[in-house]
Amino acid sequence: MKITSTGIVYLALTVISIIYSIASMNHFYYLLSLLAVFIFISEYYLFRDALSVINGIKVSRRISSRSILELESVEIGVELSNDTGKSIPRVLVVEDPPGYIQPEVKPVFTVFLPAYSKSILSYRVKALAPGRIDLPGLRLIFADPLSFFYAVLSIELRDHIVVQPLYTRVDEVLKSIERITGINVKGRSFSGEYDLANIREYSPGDDVRRILWKHYAKTGNLMVREDYGDVKPSILLVIDMRKRLWEIGSGVNTLAHVQLRLARSLLESLSTMKARVDVAMCTETSPKIYFDAWRDPSEAFYSLLSTLQPGGGCGIPLSTIKQVLAYIGGRRYDSVIIVTNPVTLVEDGIDSVREVASLAPGGAVVVLPRFDYDVYAGLSGKELAVVVGKLVGEAGVEAFIAEEDLRVVA
Repeated sequence: MKITSTGIVYLALTVISIIYSIASMNHFYYLLSLLAVFIFISEYYLFRDALSVINGIKVSRRISSRSILELESVEIGVELSNDTGKSIPRVLVVEDPPGYIQPEVKPVFTVFLPAYSKSILSYRVKALAPGRIDLPGLRLIFADPLSFFYAVLSIELRDHIVVQPLYTRVDEVLKSIERITGINVKGRSFSGEYDLANIREYSPGDDVRRILWKHYAKTGNLMVREDYGDVKPSILLVIDMRKRLWEIGSGVNTLAHVQLRLARSLLESLSTMKARVDVAMCTETSPKIYFDAWRDPSEAFYSLLSTLQPGGGCGIPLSTIKQVLAYIGGRRYDSVIIVTNPVTLVEDGIDSVREVASLAPGGAVVVLPRFDYDVYAGLSGKELAVVVGKLVGEAGVEAFIAEEDLRVVA
């Protein structure tokens, strides 16, 4: 229990009033002073009774959705339950929103908790960055009705929201990837052109319309045809996230924001074509790989971002992804798409990119997000050309800057 500044001022004025009434022998002032003392003592005992049961207050938090897109709003509710037999005259509920969350109203509420009652408070917040946003605990400040005394109780509530990046169609990026990797030359196609790609033995579950019946009549062997549109490529999408990217740019359009949007847009577009995509992203001290991400891009990104906090990023070489794939058995990929940026390539070099690109020799491509590198990172057009040239010349990996502008207006 602590006394507030209001209580100190009230008590000081009461003492002065008593002294003055005695010195002036004014009975009216004396009675008023005694009344003031009575009020102060009453507030003390009222607060002391409430203080004896504050540890019995139960607090829980409700979140309308655990997964949202950036710039979307989510409702956060706080439920206070007083299961004791005493009333709590005044409770100030204070939440301190973490960074990258913008509350629509300041989350500070004053409530009265009668005995055996519940109170539900709610407010909405807007998510300003992709990643896992941990919600901190809250503070309950108990006070008497006149705010003479108070006590603070800190409540730890471990909750989080996973914010996914915005995405859009990136047709121009896919066209560039097709042209660079030459996927269709190898008998696999992004575009769904139906020409004969392969003939193989029949397997249970194959479409009977694909059976070559004339071949069966001659040989007695069931064979099926595969067309370019049927044989989808196997792709590894690699996302190179670094902490420094959150400091380049401003507001909701930092380089980290834009790069994650590009990666999500690529996954969504590839998934609509049924390309078989695995996604790998380095978060903090270890890479995380989500296999068959093309089946459910939203679930894949939820899993990946659940270990990445806004403002965080990878602190180890990108090449660790190759080592992890080798350890768990690995997969064969027709193409490796690496989403990175010129800033990281200049600072960390291209050795790690070369290692990851070796997972699909001749089928690797580096995609750089469109960004104001000259304004925010001090990289001129000439320097960007040098970076791309080094990737092509030294690492043998084609690279290009995406044409799509993925910046948004908050």
